[in-house]
Amino acid sequence: MLLNKEIGMTMFDVVAQAIAGYRSAEVSRTISPSDTMYNQWYYEIGESAVDNIALAWQASSNDRISRVLDLPCGHGRVLRHLLRLFPDAHFDACDLDEEGVAFCANTFGARPLLSKADLTTMHFDTSYDLIWVGSLFTHISRDLARTWLSHLANYLSPRGMLVGTTHGRWCEHVYKVHPYISPEGWRVVLNGYKSSGYGYCDYHPEESHTYLRGSYGISLAMPHATVADIEQIPGIRLLMYRERAWSDHQDVFAICKPAFNDPWPGMPA
Repeated sequence: MLLNKEIGMTMFDVVAQAIAGYRSAEVSRTISPSDTMYNQWYYEIGESAVDNIALAWQASSNDRISRVLDLPCGHGRVLRHLLRLFPDAHFDACDLDEEGVAFCANTFGARPLLSKADLTTMHFDTSYDLIWVGSLFTHISRDLARTWLSHLANYLSPRGMLVGTTHGRWCEHVYKVHPYISPEGWRVVLNGYKSSGYGYCDYHPEESHTYLRGSYGISLAMPHATVADIEQIPGIRLLMYRERAWSDHQDVFAICKPAFNDPWPGMPA
């Protein structure tokens, strides 16, 4: 799609310029002592998120990312990278972890938004050109995933996109070397996964974060199940689905506006 016919500017050019700026910028090395996600792959995981967001962005028709929501933001594992990819954007950092939200506000200048256990009761006062949802749908039931994804889609700008992650087919194999949940819980997950394409089981209380209540555990979803759920959300289109794309681990999907059935100019609606 040509964005400027006089200079021949395409989405490829727009994204390439942003990536060049990101590569030349310095990503913050400030780590919260409370960041439980910090490990030897910490920065690689953030870079991989940028790679996937850039691919989705190139597939979209939005040449300007002005407002970004990172949910759940944690302590800025991905946010610190997005600040460099979109240096002129406004950022909202949202999480149930109050300390993580405060860290993102104080360290990265994001607007702090303390989330709610039921995300559908979280009402945002703006729309977003990008919503990044890294490793949230990996921890909730299919009913919640459908409901929360549909809720977040309501806050996309007219050409906004949401990029999210799931535990896909590869994660069935990852479990053998990196168990996500107890063996009993994993059997429950696999039973649902094999029968419907989406499996889920709650964590035991000792496995879960203290600030979370209700349905929170591990999910495993086949690509067709995720796509089928996306197809039920009105007003959007599917941009991409990539297996084991986030740091060679989680699957990545992207949705956007306008809707898949948005008519061509002059075409009857």
